[in-house]
Amino acid sequence: MGGITRNYHLIARNRRNSRVPIHIGLPLRGIYRYIGKLSLWHAVVLVGIFFPLGQVLNKLYPLDKFIAYELLFGPAILIAFAEIRLFVRGMEKYKMMVASHPIRETGTYISNLLHSYWALPGLAVISSLYLYSTVSLKYVTLNPMGYFALVVIALVMISAVLGQTCYVYYLLLLRRVSQCEAFKYNFYFPARTDWVQFLAYIGNHLSNGVFMLGVIYTTVFYLNMPSSYLSITLHPWRVHIATPNNIAFIASWLTIFVIIPVAFLVYAWFKARYLKAIIRRLKDASIAEIKALITESNIRQTGNVDAELKYYQLMANIENSSSEASDSRNFLPVLLTLSSIAVQLIKISESFSP
Repeated sequence: MGGITRNYHLIARNRRNSRVPIHIGLPLRGIYRYIGKLSLWHAVVLVGIFFPLGQVLNKLYPLDKFIAYELLFGPAILIAFAEIRLFVRGMEKYKMMVASHPIRETGTYISNLLHSYWALPGLAVISSLYLYSTVSLKYVTLNPMGYFALVVIALVMISAVLGQTCYVYYLLLLRRVSQCEAFKYNFYFPARTDWVQFLAYIGNHLSNGVFMLGVIYTTVFYLNMPSSYLSITLHPWRVHIATPNNIAFIASWLTIFVIIPVAFLVYAWFKARYLKAIIRRLKDASIAEIKALITESNIRQTGNVDAELKYYQLMANIENSSSEASDSRNFLPVLLTLSSIAVQLIKISESFSP
């Protein structure tokens, strides 16, 4: 039993020769680390400046439903900022937690992802699409109020894309950890391993933040779209789109639907799958070591039934231990996803005509 009396157990050497992204020194490289160093008060001050400025401009150049937009976009910026900041700081902590572990390479891996340029395509495509759609669909007029609204939209979209990219990076990290071959962990209760629970904690916060942002963006899209833009008749069945730019309208709506309710459910599924795979791998490692000890100690040959039963009971306890990193269920992402879908369905139902 000497090999299994420690709470944390070193199994073997970690897999080497993993690929590390190669980067060029562009300004975007440090954007996540820069946000991670900011205080939450920086975002609060930014929103505090934009809100009264927007109200003044709205008095001079009125924009329909502007107060609703500000009340939605202000929290969206704060949520996205807090989400990115939590993730960046969390990954720094994770890197320190596993610095002496066989999986220390995964800490370097996520650090390199945060210094990569994978967020750039999303920033360019999504932000450009929504700025172009906002103008071409005449959601705003190109006056001082309209330009102010476009700046706010750009800021919100940039923070949203960066936040959602954090979630993708998180899933890539879980996938990398699940493929490792050696671990330092809680031998008897793998799901209670400190770094496993920490990864689950970060994932839950990311899920809540990203899903709340999804509901906000869906609601804004609902408020933006005039009822005359979409008409659906049942007899005969026909969908009629009458907008200043039908292609931009369809593209923006499809993007909202794909990157919010659909993508978020996929994210949640992969998160649960990878966390369970990691815990399963740790359980298998513990059970495999106990089996090896049974073989090496020749218990069966000596007929020591009591000792053999103790080993098998220990394996059963490990097998039956929790497969969840957290005992509490997080239903908020599911509720938020359903809310996002409900908003879109309400908008569609308003378009039906006899």
